[in-house]
Amino acid sequence: MPVSKAVFVTFLIGLIVFCERLFPFAVFSRRKPGKLIHIFERFIPPLVMTGLLIYSLRDVRFEAISQWVPQVSAIAFTVITYLWKKNSLVSIFGGTIIYMILIRII
Repeated sequence: MPVSKAVFVTFLIGLIVFCERLFPFAVFSRRKPGKLIHIFERFIPPLVMTGLLIYSLRDVRFEAISQWVPQVSAIAFTVITYLWKKNSLVSIFGGTIIYMILIRII
């Protein structure tokens, strides 16, 4: 692919992403969001987290302890840390670190 075409495609994708990010501000800057938006705001994050949890545990086998302890320990650490500190970054990074350490040790 020529450099000019790559630059054009990159610019075009950047413009599309910018417009996607601008859209909610342009639509809701002069009026309040409707009830449907509030429903999405309330229920979508837990649904996404549940989907990610199911996705991350889909290949876990419970035959041997080394196959499920890292995943379950990291998830438990993430949940407990979030409930304790209410800080998503600390709990997510901590759970990731716990998982990476455990898969190397066990």
